Amino acid sequence: MDLTKGKRFKYFKVTWLILILGTVCDLTLSGKVNLGFFNINIQLSSIAVIIYIISFFIVYPLKEFPAVFKNKLYRNNIIVFTLLLIIAYVSSYFSLFQKYALVTTTSRYTLYLMALVISLSYVKYFEKAGEFILKSFIYTNFLIILSCLADYYIPDFYQFLVDHFGHMESKHSVMRIDGVVYKRPSGFITDTNLTAFSLGFSSFILLINRNKFNKYFEYAFYILAGYCFGMASSRSALILVIFLLVFALIMKKVNWRNGVVYFLLFIAVQFITPQTQARFFDISNKEKKIEEMELGRPLIWKADYLAMRIKPVIGIGSGVFFKLSDTLIARVKNEITDEQLNTAISDTRIDPVKGINPHNIFFTMQIEYGIAGTVLFIILVLYNIINFFKTKNYLTLAAALGILFVSSLSNYAPYYKYYLLMFIIFYVLADYKLRPGNEVPKG
Repeated sequence: MDLTKGKRFKYFKVTWLILILGTVCDLTLSGKVNLGFFNINIQLSSIAVIIYIISFFIVYPLKEFPAVFKNKLYRNNIIVFTLLLIIAYVSSYFSLFQKYALVTTTSRYTLYLMALVISLSYVKYFEKAGEFILKSFIYTNFLIILSCLADYYIPDFYQFLVDHFGHMESKHSVMRIDGVVYKRPSGFITDTNLTAFSLGFSSFILLINRNKFNKYFEYAFYILAGYCFGMASSRSALILVIFLLVFALIMKKVNWRNGVVYFLLFIAVQFITPQTQARFFDISNKEKKIEEMELGRPLIWKADYLAMRIKPVIGIGSGVFFKLSDTLIARVKNEITDEQLNTAISDTRIDPVKGINPHNIFFTMQIEYGIAGTVLFIILVLYNIINFFKTKNYLTLAAALGILFVSSLSNYAPYYKYYLLMFIIFYVLADYKLRPGNEVPKG
């Protein structure tokens, strides 16, 4: 196909929007489709990423493809990611839940790794691709804001999310004040902590790129995003936002006037939400502290330890902890015996009622990909941290450390496709020091 570079760029923009909107609005189109060896759910996100991949071979001049590997940072990371993917397939192949693990590895990590390589290729080829990805991320988060408000205030929309977007009514997180229940809405994204992370990170990206947006849109975004962030009430994401704001002020990437406006509009507005008020009440409530220590993350991390012991060398396969989490937690709480645990682990028919994630990305690697996967992941993290430091890409370094922090405490890493897409967006922006159009990409 004989296309000008301008037309190629337009096609890229269309397919990128399909990818980001399809991943955010991850509608289940059909469930349990039998493809012989595999039984899969047909989801909008999978269709979107496949369209993005196929269109690349039509839109992109393949003779330019080697250019992405001339960038040392890109090349080394792609190599490590590929090795991690191979380990994921090995772990999943030998998993007791082989079909489930292999489908997860393929539909999530393989497709989104390909999307990462493709996105980096586009960024190296199109001068404005990075800036377009930035703007699409901000505007998509405004859509997420609207979906959060509808999730909380419109019962029919909430039920629509439960019926078609994977929301589990029994999992929908709530806060309580004097016995009154306040839901923590998440909108299209499903998970409240991931929603908070997305809104917090996007608001900060908007702050340091505010010259690219209308100021009234900027202020409206801060207020509405802050309100929804407050309803999501994620402590780890709030720590990330405050850390990034303070760091940006110290490094003079944000002036004090704009920093104060951001603080007042995004952070201060959170305190009018009952969910944030309940969270602060919990901090001062001794009984709540004890309950969280017994039923919160410490309990999950004990279940993580049990999962690590199942197959410590090669891991149990992609996403398998989610299927076993109910049983593992029951063992930690002494509700079942070791014998019952071992029987349940071997039962491939298991279907979790309240399945959860490991709440720590390092534990996830060890549980699902064993020693080799954990070592490779640590190498990947250290390599990027060292690179950002050596290249004086300090704002990106701070963001990377912050994301690593919340990924070590929250339940979304790396199970959700939107989290993988956010990683792609972060990786694209990293080469511009998070400010495409203001900073010239390396390599």
